Amino acid sequence: MWRTTALRLPGVEAVHGDVASIEDPQSDVVVHLAAKVMADDAIDQNRAMLDRVLDWKRPVVYASSTVVHWQTEVAYARSRREDEARVRGSGLPFVIVRPCAPYGPRIAGHQPAHKESFHTLVDWVRRLPAVPVVGDARYRRQPVHVDDFNGAILALIAQRGADSDARAPGWNRAYDSGGPDALTMREVITILGGHAGRLWTPLLRVPTSAAWLAAHALPNMRPELVRTFAMDDAVDPLPLRVASGVVPRTFEVGSLDLFADG
Repeated sequence: MWRTTALRLPGVEAVHGDVASIEDPQSDVVVHLAAKVMADDAIDQNRAMLDRVLDWKRPVVYASSTVVHWQTEVAYARSRREDEARVRGSGLPFVIVRPCAPYGPRIAGHQPAHKESFHTLVDWVRRLPAVPVVGDARYRRQPVHVDDFNGAILALIAQRGADSDARAPGWNRAYDSGGPDALTMREVITILGGHAGRLWTPLLRVPTSAAWLAAHALPNMRPELVRTFAMDDAVDPLPLRVASGVVPRTFEVGSLDLFADG
């Protein structure tokens, strides 16, 4: 059963529901954003959801992840690469978009089972005397605001036009989606600290080995992903910017939304 949601998509009435319960979405394009990360059966669930989406035989926008570029081999990254290959081989018109460190405001009334990582980071910046980080905090991320990510998807959908032209120039391609700047974790925390009114935000450096051990006991953490924390995850956002016409905002500007009430 579908129901409306508070997601901010200009000009679109967004709905969500159980993929497994819908025989035919009766839509022109399916935007597949759903994914499990922390569940023990995440890979199987993600594969089943994508199977169902492809069975609908609609043009599909598939939200993958920049994990496909990771040099450290983990099961989640491998499954994302496999799913991208299935989308490409489906014979359907497609767009693959890979967000890098997506962030955005809290959604009013939404209580996620897994708290979004930037919201956790903001809570730490606000409340802790020192913010825990894995390693030296020099590894880079390229955070993309969800409104810019969504805006690029909507622009690519609009390219298809009323005649549903499968030859739309931005389609049948894969794009990385990131902000304009690659920032170290130290820089990310400094920006958030500035928004929180802190002149300096000390870091508590946690060795990767200690974080790996803690991940076995803490909820919402998977040990195999801990060893990827101190790895660069930076992308080239220019191809998506050119294809969609959407210019992503800087993290310094966009991260103000992280401090807004949901």
